Amino acid sequence: MKVEEHYMFKEAVEGPSAVRRTLSECRGEVEAVADALRRVEVRRGFIVGSGTSFHASLYLQYLINKYTDLHFTAVPASEFKSWKPVKGRYVVIGFSQSGESSDVIEAVKEAKAAGVLTIGITNTPGSTLTKLADYSVVTRAGEEKAVTATKTFDVQLAASLMIVRAVAGGGLDDLMEAVKAAERVIEARDRLRELASGLKSSESVYVLGRGATYPIALEFALKLKEAAMIHAEGFAVREFLHGPVQLVDEGTPVYLLLGSGEAFKESEVALKKIQGYKPAWVYVGPRAEGVEAYFKGSEVVFEGVEGDAAVLPVVKAAQLIAYYASVARGLNPDKPTKLTKVVKYESQTG
Repeated sequence: MKVEEHYMFKEAVEGPSAVRRTLSECRGEVEAVADALRRVEVRRGFIVGSGTSFHASLYLQYLINKYTDLHFTAVPASEFKSWKPVKGRYVVIGFSQSGESSDVIEAVKEAKAAGVLTIGITNTPGSTLTKLADYSVVTRAGEEKAVTATKTFDVQLAASLMIVRAVAGGGLDDLMEAVKAAERVIEARDRLRELASGLKSSESVYVLGRGATYPIALEFALKLKEAAMIHAEGFAVREFLHGPVQLVDEGTPVYLLLGSGEAFKESEVALKKIQGYKPAWVYVGPRAEGVEAYFKGSEVVFEGVEGDAAVLPVVKAAQLIAYYASVARGLNPDKPTKLTKVVKYESQTG
């Protein structure tokens, strides 16, 4: 199959239009969820998901804890039984693109049995998750055929921002600008393909993020594993100095994903230290003062949006770099040999 003919590529490119549909068609569902969260007496809860959906859970956790009086903990769905309190009430929000992931369904069932408020965020109308949850947001990405999720992650991010803005108050103009920025990233994809060629023979890649882009760093690392079969790990920028930096040698690929110039300034102490080990740096984020000192010639910069919504152009660049790296390595990104689109078990007992 030729480059750019795979489902992963086509679906990644469809991401901005999927976010637009979600913005225009999901407002009623989002407002119902936001109203439930405003009214619920319990002000704490869990957000569960698996794989890419867990990374969406982390993004929602970041937003909801930062901007509302609610306190949520993102937990891998398979770990929920171990983390939930023995006593006390809580709220559970479950992310599942298919609405059928066994670990997520089991977690929501556990919550339902405890009589707590449950909310589902899925891309599949009529799925088990929508039937179980008290409230649902069904995102509008349309069918996704590639095992490697792209546009469904985009709409999970959008739905998260929509819910938190509805709870806390605030518009979505920056989300619309982020969609436009993501489209510009797609238009400039020859640059992404060039950067991806540098990963053709890479054995390990390290991806760093901060704040809203920390979950995106984890997601980029997952995409490199899934699609390109590269060992990749994501870290918070300054946490990288607490051990993992030991693995960086001259030429080791290290990607920095950021959403604002402020985040760049806050990361610079760590960057100066990492720079001493001569990594093969790549920066993805908005234009920021000081970037060229570290990343001249290896930047993917965009204009028009900074802050929490900037995750959309950042993740779009990450998805396409992972795609092109997969193709450069002679792989089929649509069908990783050991993965399935939906992880289901014969028994949902644990």
